[in-house]
Amino acid sequence: MSKVIAFAMAAGLMLPITGLSAANAADVKVTWEEPSKYVDVQAADGSQKRFQENVFARFEEIFAELASELPSDQTLHITVTNVDLAGAIEYHDINGVPRELRIVRGHDFPMMQLSYKLVDSDGEVIQEGESRMRGRELPGQSRLSTPSSSRGGNLLEYEKPMVTEWFKNEFKQD
Repeated sequence: MSKVIAFAMAAGLMLPITGLSAANAADVKVTWEEPSKYVDVQAADGSQKRFQENVFARFEEIFAELASELPSDQTLHITVTNVDLAGAIEYHDINGVPRELRIVRGHDFPMMQLSYKLVDSDGEVIQEGESRMRGRELPGQSRLSTPSSSRGGNLLEYEKPMVTEWFKNEFKQD
């Protein structure tokens, strides 16, 4: 990620992110609108800037993966207006050291608000809308406590099923 994009994210500016398409997939352009106003993209025990960059990059990867189901001559424009990651930041004493941890419990569902527009190669709108998606409890999610920094490769493990379900409902393939 360039320093310009990282600075713009930290400043809460709208950020168009382009070029996230796989071969034979629709192009995806994601704009993060005023991320400083999002409900919760808070880091636990680490760099807020780096955590936010990682979260946004992972969401963009998820959108790109899902767009592989759309025709390659289409472009999906997504403007994210709010994010609330699963769980909440809590303070806990770990071996005598106070630490911030993202605690995820069965009722701490993620949420995302966005608007989208799917356009063809001529710029004609195929489909557009606004969505407020909310995650729901999945098997094995009833109670889990993990620091966000230790989720590693599972960053957005609770958010990905929510976004996947939204995508499949919005862009049903006939």
